[in-house]
Amino acid sequence: MLLKLFILALIGGFIGWVTNMIAVKMLFRPMNPVKLPFGFKLQGLLPARKKDLAESIGKVIESKLLKPEELLGSLVQDKDIEHLKNSIVLNVVKILKDKFPAFLHGFTDKTIKNQLELFMAKDGDRYIRDMIGNMVTHATENLAISDKVAEKIESLDLVSFEGIVIGVVNNELRFIEYLGAILGFLIGILQGLVML
Repeated sequence: MLLKLFILALIGGFIGWVTNMIAVKMLFRPMNPVKLPFGFKLQGLLPARKKDLAESIGKVIESKLLKPEELLGSLVQDKDIEHLKNSIVLNVVKILKDKFPAFLHGFTDKTIKNQLELFMAKDGDRYIRDMIGNMVTHATENLAISDKVAEKIESLDLVSFEGIVIGVVNNELRFIEYLGAILGFLIGILQGLVML
């Protein structure tokens, strides 16, 4: 009696494992549509819906994970503003020296440079932050992260797409297969108990 129960449990476990393994494989296989009788076709879920998935992933990334204004806003830090202020002063002085005659270079180096440095020390942060804010606002209108992500995913061939997805969720897919075996084993025990 126990041997029959164990055999039924093993058969149930094997069926559960094979069923879930086939279900996991059918997420990607067959990659290309296969025509079946009566006008049906068979294709893996992910290859069949790759375009829709690419758009959905792009929208989720843009709306929940990587908003354009956050991305662009994080590009410039306080130390970058100090660097920008120094660069502006040096570049303005250099441009003026290139444009002014040589006898005015001393005036450019001393007076104009000092005035620019004073201006930058007093109001430079505010002006630069305003410029960056305007730039970020303008750039976010043109930066469509969702479109870029969708475009990248759609450009992948199906084998690369499968490799990426499996690379991310391989352990979870294995767990689904093993869970099928465990559930099948338990169902096999219940069937055996009912039959016996």
